[in-house]
Amino acid sequence: MFINNNLRIKIDEEYKILWIGVDLQDKLCYSLKFLDNLTYVKDLIVYFIKKEDIKYVVAYSLNKGVWNLGGDLEYFVECIQKGKKADLKDYAYKCIELVYNYNNAYDLDVFSTCVVQGNAFGGGFESALSGNFILAEESAKFSFPEVIFGTFPGMGAYSFLTKRVGYRMANEIINSNKTYSANDIYDMRIIDQVCEDGHGLSEMSLLIKNGDLEKYISDPFLNICNKVSKEELLDVVNVWVDKAFTLTDNNLNRMSKLASFQSRKIKKDLSMEPRLEKEMRSAQAESLLNIAKHSNNE
Repeated sequence: MFINNNLRIKIDEEYKILWIGVDLQDKLCYSLKFLDNLTYVKDLIVYFIKKEDIKYVVAYSLNKGVWNLGGDLEYFVECIQKGKKADLKDYAYKCIELVYNYNNAYDLDVFSTCVVQGNAFGGGFESALSGNFILAEESAKFSFPEVIFGTFPGMGAYSFLTKRVGYRMANEIINSNKTYSANDIYDMRIIDQVCEDGHGLSEMSLLIKNGDLEKYISDPFLNICNKVSKEELLDVVNVWVDKAFTLTDNNLNRMSKLASFQSRKIKKDLSMEPRLEKEMRSAQAESLLNIAKHSNNE
């Protein structure tokens, strides 16, 4: 089901899963248009969660090889050069709404998860970190390139990473200018699981249907401690906005060069929807087989 140009949803009524496929369209980043589209449909997502008594929300990408390449650097440069601080702040606050809502599961009794199947850079890495459970395929890459142009990731990185690995390591990762593999950040305990390429959706489906995520859902301390307040997120992003208007021309030139990568066309994974259907059926069959084996062993 299409919600708008950027989102497709599918509901698994039996296992109470809301699958949200994200299509970034022309820009492989969080463009202002993309953020506005998400803002408009937030109430609709909440409606589906309540109406269908959803228990799990799974976000995944419809852009082959890319989860998200971060904030819209071209727009950042425009706002900074033209002194449009209010516009950049408005953009930043919309990003905070996105990650806050997902991290806090829309203030509902649901469990938010992410399936990262491609590159997650900058704000893309931050949005993945907002999930309560993060699964990545082996070839996924993670990076915070902001240090290259004199700033830092302001839409949740410090808060979400500090929750998972502590401030000292979070600060080191953010300022390292390193690109990490899925296995790297799994070993650092930043994400929860890694699977083979092409199996992200089926693996998540199996985790849910086999009950493997129940231990996370039933842990009250994990559910409390994993969540970040909106006040904290806004405090950090306000520092980010102020920092943006201290950047030099050299910083902005570097930002512009990186922006070109966000606008490159990329082949959309048009086979994703039928693959999702196939993987869900396969996962359900495997789940039933596991149950049958368990019963036979008793």
